[in-house]
Amino acid sequence: MGFNVNIKQCVKSARLLLAGAGFLITLSACGDAPVFTNCDGEGICSNTIEVVRYSGDLPLSPRSGFWKADQGPKKVTVELGPQLITNPQWPNPSVKEVTVSAARNEKELAIHIEWDDETLDAGKGQTRMYTDQAAVLFPLSRKKELPPITMGGEGETVNIWIWKASLDAAVRGAAPEGAPSPVGDLNAEGFSTLTRQTKQDVSGEGFHDGKRWHIVLKRRLVDDQEEDAQFTGSTPMAVAVWNGGNRETNGQKGLSDWIFLKFV
Repeated sequence: MGFNVNIKQCVKSARLLLAGAGFLITLSACGDAPVFTNCDGEGICSNTIEVVRYSGDLPLSPRSGFWKADQGPKKVTVELGPQLITNPQWPNPSVKEVTVSAARNEKELAIHIEWDDETLDAGKGQTRMYTDQAAVLFPLSRKKELPPITMGGEGETVNIWIWKASLDAAVRGAAPEGAPSPVGDLNAEGFSTLTRQTKQDVSGEGFHDGKRWHIVLKRRLVDDQEEDAQFTGSTPMAVAVWNGGNRETNGQKGLSDWIFLKFV
């Protein structure tokens, strides 16, 4: 199972093709680090999300018309399945699908996710463990094999952004200026290895319209953190959702296959 890896360097009109070990390496004009370019073409990723480049700011608010407009980012329905790898298994998650769209500008990547949920479960006190949540997961390394989709594996680190309704001041009205982000920036190398990064640099916001959650997650395309995924081009991603009203937490969740964020 190989990837086509696109390596953009400052080599004009040069192209090097290596047809060994499942790789196709392309040299083209200037400046980016390696990126996955054929996760969808190999049949490894179940969906492709086109990440169109826009000028101007990308709105953090999921209420923005940018995420609803016909000329805005294209929405794609992504199926969620059970978590059957570790105990307690979760064979029947209540959220079966999400709708995903994404956009970028010269500095940032923004991901919009929405899903059906007729109850807003933001929790208070100890009940916060059963809050509505959503997460996206990215591989850190550019190996030809993707890490296990269930939190990565030993030596196969993943970067996870997890949004929690219980931490989102915007869910209870307008978020005050300076309110902490409701999104945790984490790493893992398998189950029970989740680690919160010292520097938190992912922003997010959600709102519930009475029937459906809408959230936006946003971060700089490239930063100086070794623990962060670097978005120099297309990348695989996975999505997970927890329904607090269904007492879902930790491994009790709906989980997508790998999907492909394709920079276009």
